[in-house]
Amino acid sequence: MKKLFTSMLCVFIAIPLLLTVWGFALPAQYSNTFVGELPAKRALLAAESDKPRLILVGGSAAAFGVDSALLARELPDYQPVNFGLYAALGTRVMLDLSIKELRPGDLVVIMPEQQRQALSDTVGADAFWQAVDGNFSALACLHARDFGPLLGAFPRFAGAKFRYFLTGAPSPDGVYRRGSFNAVGDVVNPLCSANILPDGYDTTMPVRFDPSMLDIDFRDALNAYTAQAESVGAVVLYHFPPMNVLAVANAEDIDTYADYLQSQLTAPMAGDPHTCVMDAGWFYDTNFHLNVSGKTVFTRQLIRDLKAVRGDTSSTEIALPAMPARRIQTDTEAANNSDAAYFTWESDRLVVNAAGRGRRTLTVPGEVDGRPVTALTSDTFAGCSTLEKLTIQQNITALPDGLFAKCSALQEITLTQPDPARLSVGQALLDGAPAFCRIRVPAASYTSYCLSYAWSPYAETFVH
Repeated sequence: MKKLFTSMLCVFIAIPLLLTVWGFALPAQYSNTFVGELPAKRALLAAESDKPRLILVGGSAAAFGVDSALLARELPDYQPVNFGLYAALGTRVMLDLSIKELRPGDLVVIMPEQQRQALSDTVGADAFWQAVDGNFSALACLHARDFGPLLGAFPRFAGAKFRYFLTGAPSPDGVYRRGSFNAVGDVVNPLCSANILPDGYDTTMPVRFDPSMLDIDFRDALNAYTAQAESVGAVVLYHFPPMNVLAVANAEDIDTYADYLQSQLTAPMAGDPHTCVMDAGWFYDTNFHLNVSGKTVFTRQLIRDLKAVRGDTSSTEIALPAMPARRIQTDTEAANNSDAAYFTWESDRLVVNAAGRGRRTLTVPGEVDGRPVTALTSDTFAGCSTLEKLTIQQNITALPDGLFAKCSALQEITLTQPDPARLSVGQALLDGAPAFCRIRVPAASYTSYCLSYAWSPYAETFVH
């Protein structure tokens, strides 16, 4: 018994030690990923400059949405620094990482995505560990309240880092990689040439203007940031990000929301939120990411807004580009329609019928009653309490939040789509689903899903 106790004690001591070694001592594995750009952005912010900086702070909307070369040309008194990266890290985290680097004369533009997560006080623990891999000094910038979530996510990070150490560090292709950033922190990639969203917008991420979205703790953090910035001689402004007009759920509330937001923040608001709501043709792959042409359009407006705040009456000589045509992508597989008999249409919504609700396995078909199937709703699987395994094919382009809330026995969801960028997903897909449910992704796409902008929050559920 004593020997057993000693052995168990050794195991309990060894596991945290191993995880610590894997997490902190192994060479960095995430350096080439999209979030691996964070150390470079921090170094850019800390670098000496011969003039005040124009610092953009936010998520990927800032990284995709602003052309710093145009800023430098039209606002020559400032040196642009794009400190936008990834909304899942947390806007408040980006505030914490930048506040100590502000200097007299700096102009800081806060530009979070218009979504609940970006306007909250939370830290995206999984994304944060990946972003600081090999450069852990960023931990010293965070608040004590952040270390609970970070500690909870550390075993996942350390385990994944060890696996990559054995099999090779991830080296993503496409847009979501560190190589897509230029020297001042903008995303510059020729792949961002047109709107590739199947419906022209991401149906899983509506843009809302609701006062309840502004987390009180985030408000307090932003106001504290503004006060500290002003104490060193910097100026802080708030600016709305680019927003896809097709995704806006309540445009009639924009002015009311903007008035409320300004009443809560001590930083002045630059510009008009209406001008930030842009045609779908200017966007790339989310409701906040602009394509190359859209970036020029938004930067032109941002410059005008900043000039207005500064009392600069000079003209802004930036020609508007032509709006690019949408780029329609086709499926790479022929859909399996063997389970079409278990689905039906109700008020233009696809649902599982009575015969299908008793099934243990289902494959979402490519067409039902001669109509193509491209989308699901939160009611599609209502009543499927015996469903254990579900296959979703490439014809489906978006998965709504709470899709599996009524599937109490669901064990495995198989996705056949090899490109995660072509399958939109919200932040609450698995809300209400069993805790043991796993998502099976194509083996060749496992790393792509784990590091995907939209899918990475579900990485711990992936199998292949």
